[in-house]
Amino acid sequence: MSCLWPFPPFTSESRMLATHVKDTLGLVALGAARTIPLAWSIPALGGPSLPGQIRLAMGLGLALLCLPVLAGSPPTGGAVLWALLFAREVMVGVVMGFVCACLFRAAEAAGRLTDVLRGASMAEATLPASGALSSPLGAFMLLLAVFVFFEIGGLVHVSAALGRSYEAIPLNAPTRFAGSPHAMAMVAIAASAKLLEAAIGLSAPVIVALLLTDVLLGIMGRAVPQIPLGFVGMPLKALVGVGAVLLGLGSLDMAVQSGFRGFFELLDAALRLRP
Repeated sequence: MSCLWPFPPFTSESRMLATHVKDTLGLVALGAARTIPLAWSIPALGGPSLPGQIRLAMGLGLALLCLPVLAGSPPTGGAVLWALLFAREVMVGVVMGFVCACLFRAAEAAGRLTDVLRGASMAEATLPASGALSSPLGAFMLLLAVFVFFEIGGLVHVSAALGRSYEAIPLNAPTRFAGSPHAMAMVAIAASAKLLEAAIGLSAPVIVALLLTDVLLGIMGRAVPQIPLGFVGMPLKALVGVGAVLLGLGSLDMAVQSGFRGFFELLDAALRLRP
């Protein structure tokens, strides 16, 4: 019967190789559970405009780069432990991705708020790739945040944070961070608060300029009632809003850089590391 079997019998070496491949694939899956949400959330890596298959491939590539670190602390246990570890890794990746993406969303929200205040909310367009609405200044501010992210070496910061995350939350210490869900929830809440703070702070100069424009229009309307404020006010406010953004590009660049540093410090706090 053995001569009829077309494949050679399993040897000890082949069994060891199969076990090694299985363990490696398991480690890559655990790594991808942390890296895919991170790569998926950062707009500088493509965002919703990038096809999901490419973002998944980027996440898997990050997991492969982290394989030497993962192999240094392989988890031991049954299927239940691996399922719990997988869920924890997804949670860590989601929180890290959310914190890294917060300033991008804050910049986009500041641009959208500016468009609303200057009366250009009707200029929103539907993005063909994602189907989401995008305002002119919202897209501009998001693009500015992407440029600043690469200008300050954001990818280096994110890669370093990803490496440190495996030192702070290793795979082989599932009970060391039993309080991780609560800590991660608190970090997500803090990041949400900083998102709102950053969005209002980035749009504050434009808000002040548009408020002064409204005051000026009110004075003009009281002084010269014959002026059609509806026809004069709309283009004037649109011009003032865009002008305030363009004139303040230098300060916006510095503010976005400072905001990124603040969110990176918050990311370190999420990993229970000293900034």
